[in-house]
Amino acid sequence: MYNPSQILAAREARNDRIIGAAKSANIITVKANIPGADKRVKESFLIVRYFTNTVLRSLGGEAAIYDGADGIYAVIKTTGENLKERTVEIEKTDPIGRFCDIDVYLKGAKSSLSRGYMRTCYICEQPAFVCARQGNHTVEQLLGVLKSGTREYFSSLIAGIIKQSLLSELNLENKFGLVTPTSQGSHADLNYGVMLKSQDAIIPYLVQLFWAGFNAERTDGLLNKLRPIGMEAEKAMYAAAETNTYKGFIFVAGVLLASVGYVLSRNERYFDNVFSTAAKICKGITNELDNDGKTNGITAYKNYKITGVRGHAEQGFSVVRQAEALIGGDLSSDNLLKVLCRIVGGIEDTVLLKRSKSLEKYLYFKHRISSVDITDKIQLKSLNEECIKNNISIGGSADVLASAIMLNKFRSLWHFDNN
Repeated sequence: MYNPSQILAAREARNDRIIGAAKSANIITVKANIPGADKRVKESFLIVRYFTNTVLRSLGGEAAIYDGADGIYAVIKTTGENLKERTVEIEKTDPIGRFCDIDVYLKGAKSSLSRGYMRTCYICEQPAFVCARQGNHTVEQLLGVLKSGTREYFSSLIAGIIKQSLLSELNLENKFGLVTPTSQGSHADLNYGVMLKSQDAIIPYLVQLFWAGFNAERTDGLLNKLRPIGMEAEKAMYAAAETNTYKGFIFVAGVLLASVGYVLSRNERYFDNVFSTAAKICKGITNELDNDGKTNGITAYKNYKITGVRGHAEQGFSVVRQAEALIGGDLSSDNLLKVLCRIVGGIEDTVLLKRSKSLEKYLYFKHRISSVDITDKIQLKSLNEECIKNNISIGGSADVLASAIMLNKFRSLWHFDNN
């Protein structure tokens, strides 16, 4: 924790920055409303980055995030109109708006506009300044409400994003032997309803993996903390579906969720740090392929030196990164199918390898799928039927696509600087 003189200096520097920016533009600032002297609690990073993007979506503009002894804050230059009324509406209507201070400085102003009303205490209905003056609640009590409220809110948002991402992948048609809304594909033991049921079973554990990363102090040993949660997710999956539906996704998305949490908890500037963090978490994981065992991954490595998902993880999920960039906010079916084909060409899909039953056949379908023209619907349908006829499936690639969609949605949930 910083000392009082450092906090005061940071506060003065923030004020100078804001007043300087307001000389040439209307300015909106975003800061977490943290009780107590220590403003740099981890939850403040979630709050400021989230409301920065909320303001940008509503009012437009350009944002910069700053950090210091007095906490994280954003400075947004905007040309929007009715700024105070609209920012007050955000504070009042968002479920965690009370945890955020959004101030408006009109061009040339040296002070912010008034809200026109008094904000209430987190715990009771009295004005916050009255409670503070009377000492009605301890800092610990107020922080407890803020932390629990923030975590509950983002848990719900994260769960929703995971669900939307899984559905975006599942709802694609002519998907090279994968389950779709109208087909079991090459999976006699699966159907659309089973996949939906399985999704709902695993999502709570995936949310836990985000918070495990958020709570972590370092990446060393973090994988060992994630694995028990992942195993519980697998148990829930088998209980719901009685077969493997999303085992690969639990691993890929689980590590990436922990990486997102870790990056946010450290207030790192760039979203792509998620991938370098994932590589650190999974450092040395390919050493497991030398173990005795008959798992799909170990068999692929011993027979063909294919490192599969472990190799992908050790590289920081480079193909997920490429796929997320290719999505670029375009979640149309055509674009997602195009990205899926690129994924098939880019990863070592051990599900495809196992189903192919030979390296030659594996390479044949890998080439066919990665080079198909998805705009040619006749060719696309024909290749899908060929995959089903040969019992082919690209489950590993589907896990990568769903994970890339998930990260693409996270990129717009919280504000990050451009690399």
